[in-house]
Amino acid sequence: MIRQATANDADQIAPLIEQAIHEIAETLTGTQEKELILERLALFVTQTGNRLSHENILVKELDGRVVGIVIAYAGVDAAQLDEPIKRQLLAWTGQEVQIDQETEGNVFYLDTLSVDAAYGGKGIGSELLQAAADEGERRGLRAFTLNADQTNAGAQRLYRRLGFVPVKTIEISGGQFDYMERPYAT
Repeated sequence: MIRQATANDADQIAPLIEQAIHEIAETLTGTQEKELILERLALFVTQTGNRLSHENILVKELDGRVVGIVIAYAGVDAAQLDEPIKRQLLAWTGQEVQIDQETEGNVFYLDTLSVDAAYGGKGIGSELLQAAADEGERRGLRAFTLNADQTNAGAQRLYRRLGFVPVKTIEISGGQFDYMERPYAT
């Protein structure tokens, strides 16, 4: 079943976020220590009003366990959703931190899609992606967007097959990504 995440899911969600975003997780948590990364990601999931909040996460649950997640939100909210993370990073590190802007505008942005490796190849990722796409369309936004790591050929093929078209290249946490979009039929 796909459902809205809750704060109680945080400890199951955090490893799935880390698995998907690697270096970006280090940027968002201000550390390279895996246990601390997971602890801080889980904290963000329990909170409200930030990009990693349970408010922006749908989960796929099987046998009472979270086996996949999709994090998505409106592009117009992206900068505002990063502010609580920047404040927390300042408290943790004592330094002002710049978070790369990943999206903007009247779009629904797929921030993170992750499936537990034990459940890979069962269509869970596609099911979560479609659930997020449907939410953006319900909100009346112009397009569904995402960033695909240029070094991840499998993701690039998948997203192109699903109708996403690259519109520009952006840098996120030192990596090169294709910002891709799939317009909604409005």
